[in-house]
Amino acid sequence: MTGASKIFFYVQYIIGRLAVFVTVPLIVLTIKLVGYRVKNLGAVRKEVKKMMKAHPGPWLICPNHLTMIDSAILAYAMIPGWQYLVSYRMLPWNVPELTNFKSNPLIVVICFLMKCIPVVRGGDRGGIKKVLAKCGFLLSKKESLMIFPEGTRSRHGRVNTKEYPYSAGRLFLKVPDVRVMCVYLRGDGQKVHSSIPGFGERFFMAIEECRPETQLKGLRAQRECSAKIIAHLAKMEEAYFAAHGK
Repeated sequence: MTGASKIFFYVQYIIGRLAVFVTVPLIVLTIKLVGYRVKNLGAVRKEVKKMMKAHPGPWLICPNHLTMIDSAILAYAMIPGWQYLVSYRMLPWNVPELTNFKSNPLIVVICFLMKCIPVVRGGDRGGIKKVLAKCGFLLSKKESLMIFPEGTRSRHGRVNTKEYPYSAGRLFLKVPDVRVMCVYLRGDGQKVHSSIPGFGERFFMAIEECRPETQLKGLRAQRECSAKIIAHLAKMEEAYFAAHGK
C-alpha cells in the first residue's frame, strides 16, 4: 500500500469521524422509516458484543449477500447506532461494488463517509490487488472489515457454494490476528436477490465465529480458507431453513 493511499485512508477516516453524528442517525432513521426490523435484534447484539469482547479486533465479517443494502442493515443490527458515535472504530469498513452507486453523487458521498472502499468486481487484477492491499492494511490496524465472500449477490437466493472469489481467504491469511465472523441475514419475504428489501421487511440474523485454518500454502491455502467460510455460511443457511420450515 502506497504512502498516498495511507494518507487518503486517514483523511477518509477523520472526515467520516466528524460526519458520523449526521450519517449514522440518518441511516438508522431511514431503516426505521421503511419499517425494517431484525426480529432477534437483542440476541444478535449480545452475541456480537460477546465476540468482540473476547477478541478486541480485527474482525473479518463475512455475511451472505442478497440485497444492495445488506451492509447498512448488518451494521445497524450488529451494534447500536449510539456506540458508533462514541467509538467510530467499531463501524466496519466494507467493500461495495462501484458500479452500483457511482452514478449517484449523494450515495458516493455517503459511502465515502461510511468507511467504504469501492471495488469493480471482475475488473483488472491491478485494481483488485490495490483494494485488497487497503483491506489488509485496515485489518492490520485492528479495524473490522465486512466483505461478502460470495463476491456478489446470490442470483438464486441461496449461498453460492460453486463460484466465488478467494478474497476472504486471502485476507484471513494476510493478517495473523484476524478472526472471521460469519453472518447470515435473510428477510422473511426474500426469495432471490433484489436491489432492496421490501417495505416493512422482517429479518432473521445469526452470528457465528468461523476458524478456517489450513496447512496449505499460497493460492491453495486461500482457496481452502475461502471454501471453509462459504461452507460455514451454507451450514448457517441450512439451519435457518430447517428452523423456519422452508
